[in-house]
Amino acid sequence: MPAEDLLALPFDHLPPEAESTFEGHRAFGYDLPTALADLVDNALTARARHVWLDFVWDGPASTITVTDDGEGMSEPELVAAMRLSSRNPRDERAVHDLGRFGLGLKTASLSQAQRFTVRSSKRRGKAVTRCWDLAVIAAAHDWRLLKAANAAAEPCFARFAALPRGSTVVWQNIDRLTANTRTNSDRDHQHFLHRIDEVRTHLSLVFHRLIGSGHTGVQLLVNDRPIAPWDPYLEDEAATYALAPTVLPLGRSRVEVRPYVLPHLSKLSPARHIDAAGSRGWNGHQGFYIYRNERLLVAGDWLGFFPRQDLYRLARIRVDLPNSLDDHWQIDVTKSRAVPPPALRDELRRIAERTRAEARHIYTHRGAKLTPQADAARTLLWEPRARHDKTFYHLNREHALVKAALHDATDRSSLNALLHLIEESIPTPHISVTNSDKPDHHASPFEGVPNTKIREVLNQLYLAFRAGGRSHREAIEHIPLHPPFDQFPDLIASLAENPPHA
Repeated sequence: MPAEDLLALPFDHLPPEAESTFEGHRAFGYDLPTALADLVDNALTARARHVWLDFVWDGPASTITVTDDGEGMSEPELVAAMRLSSRNPRDERAVHDLGRFGLGLKTASLSQAQRFTVRSSKRRGKAVTRCWDLAVIAAAHDWRLLKAANAAAEPCFARFAALPRGSTVVWQNIDRLTANTRTNSDRDHQHFLHRIDEVRTHLSLVFHRLIGSGHTGVQLLVNDRPIAPWDPYLEDEAATYALAPTVLPLGRSRVEVRPYVLPHLSKLSPARHIDAAGSRGWNGHQGFYIYRNERLLVAGDWLGFFPRQDLYRLARIRVDLPNSLDDHWQIDVTKSRAVPPPALRDELRRIAERTRAEARHIYTHRGAKLTPQADAARTLLWEPRARHDKTFYHLNREHALVKAALHDATDRSSLNALLHLIEESIPTPHISVTNSDKPDHHASPFEGVPNTKIREVLNQLYLAFRAGGRSHREAIEHIPLHPPFDQFPDLIASLAENPPHA
C-alpha cells in the first residue's frame, strides 16, 4: 500500500504512558557492573581518552558519577541522546561505535538510579544539562526532561568543570544499591565498597583490549585508581598455546576466531595462577569470548555446544565481530548476550572441539606439547579400560619399569597380585571429591621430590631400556615418551652425560 494511503487510514494517537514506560526500562536486566560498562561504551564511542568513575558513599544519598574527556555534545545532541530509543538499531554506524539501540544511557542509568543527570560540552562550547527524574515524571504524569541538575548533584561536576570538553553522568537515588542503607553503618559501607570492587573487576575484563598500554591508550579510573586490563588468554606467558586463527565469512562481513590453550598450573607461578582464574574461577572462564570492536560481550561460554567441565578449563576462544553483525548474533541491549548465527554454528563447534582436545591433552599431561607422531609413541603408566560400561585404570604391563620388575621378580605371582590389588584399590571417589572441591590442590608428579630421588627412578628406567636392547642414544630419546619424565629435561640431559651402569 502506498505511503499516502497508509497515512489516510483512521487512527487514534496513543503515546506511551510516561511513568510506566520508565519503570519498564528499569527492568532490562542490567546489574551495576554491566550498567556502568554501558556508560563507558558511550565515552569510548565519543573517543574519550580518560573515563573516571567516582563512587561517593553517603548512605541513601550516595552518588555514582562517570566523567569522560570525549567529544562532548551540543544541546540538540544531548536532548536527542536523552530520548528513549534514540536510534534505529539497523542504521549503519561508525566502525568504532559501541552502541546499537540508543537505549544504553537511559536503560543503564534507570536500572540503578531514580534520577540521572547529564552535563556535556564541546570544545569552546557552553555546558548543557538535562535530567530525568522518576519522581518528577510520576508527579506530572508527563515526559518532563529537566534542564538543570539539583543542588545535591552540583559537587559531582567538579571534575567536568576542569575539562575543555566532555560529559558527566550523575546517578542519584541509586536505590538498587543503597535503598534502606544507613550512612553510619559499617556493614552497609563495606557492601558498597564490595560492589565497587565488582565493577573494577568487570571493567578490567570487558575493556581489557581497549585500556592500559594497548594501541588505544584509553584509561579507566575508579576513584582515581587506574584499572589494569585482565587478559583471559595470558598472551605474555611463554607456555600459552595459541592455535591457528580462522576467518569465517558472513555476508559482507567476517568473523575472526582465535583459540588459546592456557598453560598448565605447573607452568605458572602461584600468584599468576590465582590471577588467571579470574572472578569465576578456572572452570567458569572456559569457552568462547565474543567481542564487538574489541569490547567483550560474552566471557567464557560454550554457547550451548557443551557443558563446562574441569578437563577443558584451559580452553578459551576469542571471537571478533564487527558491529555490522549485531543483528545476526542477536546482541541484546545489555551487551551481555550473543547467539551464534546458524550459518556459523557447525564451524564454531568444530573449532571448539579441536581446542578442547588440545586443552584436555595439556591439562591431563601436565602441560606437555607433543607432535602427533610423538603422542602416538607415548607410553603411559596408567591406561583407562572399560569394564561393564564403567572405567577402571590398568597398570601398563608394557611400561619399561613394570616390565623390568616383572622380569626380575623372584616371586612373579606375588608381584602380579600386588599390581592387581593396586589397580582395584585406587581411591577414585576421594580423588573425584578432592578434584571437584579443590581442583588445583593435587600435586604434580614428583612435586617437591628432591632431584636425587627423581634421578634414581630415571636411572632405573634407563637401565630397563638398555636391558631391553636399546642403545644409549635410543634410551635417552625414549625417556621423554614416558610421562612424567618429559617434565625433567635437565635431569635427562644430565643422565645422557653421566649414564648409570648396571
